[in-house]
Amino acid sequence: MLIQATNKLRDELNLKELKPKERPPLFSWHANFFRLNRRKTVVLVNDATDYTVILYGLKKDDFNNFEDRVKAGIRRAFEREGIKASLIEKYLDQFEDFCYQKAKDRSYIARMNNSCKMTKRFADRLNENEIYQSRVAKNINNMSRKDDKKDYFYPDETLQHELAEYFGEKEVIQTQAAVLKVELELGEYQAWRKIIVPLNYTFRELHNILQKLYNWQDYHLHDFFVYSEEKDKTKNWNQSEYHRDGFKAVLNLAMNQENLDYNRDQLNFAAEDFEQAIENEVKLKDVLPARIKYIYDYGDNWHHYLETEEIIEDYNKNTPSFLEGEGTAPPEDVGGVGGFSEFMSIISNPDHEEYESMLEWAESQRFKEYDPEDIKSDLRLYIY
Repeated sequence: MLIQATNKLRDELNLKELKPKERPPLFSWHANFFRLNRRKTVVLVNDATDYTVILYGLKKDDFNNFEDRVKAGIRRAFEREGIKASLIEKYLDQFEDFCYQKAKDRSYIARMNNSCKMTKRFADRLNENEIYQSRVAKNINNMSRKDDKKDYFYPDETLQHELAEYFGEKEVIQTQAAVLKVELELGEYQAWRKIIVPLNYTFRELHNILQKLYNWQDYHLHDFFVYSEEKDKTKNWNQSEYHRDGFKAVLNLAMNQENLDYNRDQLNFAAEDFEQAIENEVKLKDVLPARIKYIYDYGDNWHHYLETEEIIEDYNKNTPSFLEGEGTAPPEDVGGVGGFSEFMSIISNPDHEEYESMLEWAESQRFKEYDPEDIKSDLRLYIY
């Protein structure tokens, strides 16, 4: 493996002698060192694909074992992509020896600096307890770039293509996934969606997907409940853990530590017999197949019920897939189920005295009618 390191990284590694060797671009990475959130950070960018790997919060021991950290970072990132385990091993087997040289090609340095800028852009999404920031890296690798010919490409897709070509593999991605049917409770109306989601996604990523499915703008608080097959007749409709079909909650997932503490202490979830966790620390594979409820906006109180219809063992994509759906979702802050009913009544009647003003308000809320093609497009661009 060839690491083409900036001056700052070479200083941090205390590299005295450089013994550069030629490596194919797929096995050559440009790397930079900087501080982010006052933590030592290294960003590596693959020469052939612009694929980014992020190492965050590195300490002295990590730099003493830098080669191991790099290999582990690449492994974690590739696993997060859903790349086949056998192909990851083939790739890492090429790195029996590491060599370093100075980063001097202006084009590659510019591309590396671009990845560093994007890493800083998502600084608030980094996991403070993790070195290998595969979730943020996945978001960066899912964003379009321009090549030397000014054509657009995606680093994650380019990586898959290069791996397939180099190793002669037809299928690069192989992971488990779930077919989920989601139903938003809307009283007299209905809005359901069916999607495929890789099981290595976290519940934070599922939250982001659900936001896109229903055109929510992520203005409000949310959380999840996971249910067992057991029934619980002690709960009623005004308790957040309640399930409309009476199933027993076994897990509550809060959006962050602050909300978890609030649920535990203020809502007295500590006295309940279900577990609590933070959504970005739990993956779908940890709980599915299961029934799930996603609550968004505790003012309007939108309840989304998720059912696992199928587990796919050999899903060949690393992104969610929208299958089908029906029904327009409400705009933000419409006033819950009752408010949405009134809203639909007004905008379906051009003679209503509030028709024009309601359409203007709806536009300000980014309201739009159900369009499956819009959903497919939004899912390709969603934030991980």
